[in-house]
Amino acid sequence: MKFLKKVFLTICILILILSISIFVYLQYLKPSYSSELKLPELKAPVDVIYDDYAIPHIYAQNEEDLFYAFGYVHAQDRLFQMEILRRLADGRLSELFGQPALESDKFFRTLSFREHAKLTIATTYKDPNSPFVKAAKAYVKGINHFIKNGKTPIEFTLAGIPKTEYTLEDMEIIVGYMGYTFVGAFSAEAVSTDIITRLGSDYFNDVLAAWPDSLYKIPVQKASLAAQNLAIISNKLQKMNSDLVFPPFHGSNGWVISGKKTKSGKPILANDTHIAFSQPSVWYEAHLECPTFKTYGNFLAGTPVPALGHNDFGGWGLTMFENDDADFFKETLNPNNANQVKYKDTWEDISTRKETIKVKDKPDVAFEVKKTRHGYLLNGAFKNVQNIKDPIALWWVFHQFPSQHLNVFYNVCKSKNVKDMSLAVAPLTSPGLNFMWGDTQGNIGWWAAGKLPIRPKHVNPQLILDGSTGLDDPQGWYDFSLNPQIVNPENGVLYSANNQPDDMGNGLVPGYYVPSNRAKRIEELLFTTKNDWTEESVRNVINDVKSSTYPAMIKTIFEDLKDNDLKKEGRDLKTLLMNWDGAHNLDDIPPTIFYRLLYNIYKQGLLDELGPEVFNAFEHNFALKRATSTFLKNTDSKWWDNVHTPQKETKNQVFLKALETTSSELVAQLGNDKTKWQWGKVHSIEHKHPLGIIPVIGKWFNVGPIAVMGGRETINNLDFSMDSTGMYKVTYGPALRRIIDFGNPSLAQSVNPTGQSGYFMSKHYNDQAEMFAKGGKRAELTNKKAIENVAIGKLILKP
Repeated sequence: MKFLKKVFLTICILILILSISIFVYLQYLKPSYSSELKLPELKAPVDVIYDDYAIPHIYAQNEEDLFYAFGYVHAQDRLFQMEILRRLADGRLSELFGQPALESDKFFRTLSFREHAKLTIATTYKDPNSPFVKAAKAYVKGINHFIKNGKTPIEFTLAGIPKTEYTLEDMEIIVGYMGYTFVGAFSAEAVSTDIITRLGSDYFNDVLAAWPDSLYKIPVQKASLAAQNLAIISNKLQKMNSDLVFPPFHGSNGWVISGKKTKSGKPILANDTHIAFSQPSVWYEAHLECPTFKTYGNFLAGTPVPALGHNDFGGWGLTMFENDDADFFKETLNPNNANQVKYKDTWEDISTRKETIKVKDKPDVAFEVKKTRHGYLLNGAFKNVQNIKDPIALWWVFHQFPSQHLNVFYNVCKSKNVKDMSLAVAPLTSPGLNFMWGDTQGNIGWWAAGKLPIRPKHVNPQLILDGSTGLDDPQGWYDFSLNPQIVNPENGVLYSANNQPDDMGNGLVPGYYVPSNRAKRIEELLFTTKNDWTEESVRNVINDVKSSTYPAMIKTIFEDLKDNDLKKEGRDLKTLLMNWDGAHNLDDIPPTIFYRLLYNIYKQGLLDELGPEVFNAFEHNFALKRATSTFLKNTDSKWWDNVHTPQKETKNQVFLKALETTSSELVAQLGNDKTKWQWGKVHSIEHKHPLGIIPVIGKWFNVGPIAVMGGRETINNLDFSMDSTGMYKVTYGPALRRIIDFGNPSLAQSVNPTGQSGYFMSKHYNDQAEMFAKGGKRAELTNKKAIENVAIGKLILKP
């Protein structure tokens, strides 16, 4: 017995020692916020002060030292995020995750970001004395110093990732990946072409050609087999995007209020970029300062200049332009030579490039990337479509020019007024971005930047085009002066909510613009006589969770339904819904009912014609969202009839069936007591880490789930996919909420969805998660004395 006790005691001691050792090791891996380090290639000492949210404030004596230090600091907090993002963009995830990542790797190899990065570095970076080139090289040097000398992140150990040097090409392929996430054509054009070729123009016009949002344009200063082929690709991409280890962009809100309408007498800028949530959070905050460069901004992993930010003179925000910068061309293969496609009266050779993908625990996979004059052929990247006749080529603005991304954003950081900003953003090619600006001089401005192609007048860019005739090819490029833009509008307010910009006299810019819900609500709140706006009152707008569009949809659904036609359950739902003001607070009941009902209407009306595969892709389609208001009003639409039944169903029959189904499903899900059907019970957010799937320990890396207010296309746009579960797990939303009053730009306010640190043991890994969920804020400090008052550490870097 004593022997067993000794054995048990020994085991307990060993477990305790092991646990303590693991804990000490994990503590050791925390980022170093207070120490003195040597960075051999520095020209002068650099101070890095960390504020109370672990945001670095970097003070250097010259720009090269500034970016060198920032590269080191950025890598210390986010090296794993940089690594996983460059592997994703480069098609090298299979090396870590094996066979499940192979299709993703093939797709991104096909998009050829590495090839494009080489072109960019050979052209855009050709002047070694250009300030942005020096900044990029110094930043990369700082990352590599940390890779060689810093602590190895725990994720590298758990996933078996070797540490390798970071390069300028890596930086550019990350830019390429971010451009891909902006392309709406992948999810839209397949469904559009499938509907018009398989079902006809009547079906197409009811849900795709409808344009109910013409009142909410941003003001300015004046092939069937191929469709099925692309539809398969689209559905695969939709699934792939939901599983990506770095999230795609989806939209954003941004507005600037002129000083004539604010209490401070200076402009106020508000911006919340809409991105799929992940952990670590997408944006990394930093304040960079030396005699020739001063910016506080939000940085993507692996990039040296911020995409969002401000300086002492002004600041800028971003939203997705949503312009259509990609077309799909159906190519015609030569029946006698599979390596040729038809173009006009001749057969042209397809160029090929061999690629080899290393797969964990499996043999290497070799495949060919093929390209025609129109672009890279997508078929080879996916199972079930690689051998389909008439392959699909992707024509994308991004591939037509070397990237100007770093050049553009470096110059944006140095802008002091609207003239500087206009010159800075003009060279941007792709992706299309809305830049909003405000400055201490009192100016406000907006530019929709990006190269806009001149398409033939007969071309409908929503549909797959014919690559064989040459008639559908782009004919050139519009000058930047014809891009939608406006400076100092008379009403004192400008905004973008991914809605359609008005034209500059040469027609509307084709694009994947979202419904007017957010635009309409922003106008309701901002286009008023109020002339004493403050940061606090603007924050009430950025956190707004009310839709003024959905109550009108409810009225449309019930306006032709007589109470005698409704069963008791339907009348109960009607009572709850008809009194709804469109708010999506945690304790609100109507949104829980509304989204169930809307999904069931979609399902009853569309599923029989589309089939499950296309229906799943279409449910979240921008065009369906935009057309829903008019679709619900269209009594004569062919969609209401179920093609699988002998009788002809009507709109009212579909609505009644959807009400009945909604009631029974909600009772089964949440019980008979309707007071328990609160929105907060079904609408939640979880920030998932790439290693969150690991059994047991994976939960340490994820943040949440947390119940959240907001909904689809409210200003606080916490979106989700709808399905039969009735659970609305947020997929994307504000990746930050930042507001700057240029009456005092040193006290800008922001919030991050989780935290600044990329290390799960740090308190700053999730110290903003609850604050974000509740609509809170904290300061973006740029005053050195104020930073020192809340500092948690100081890193001294010496040559």
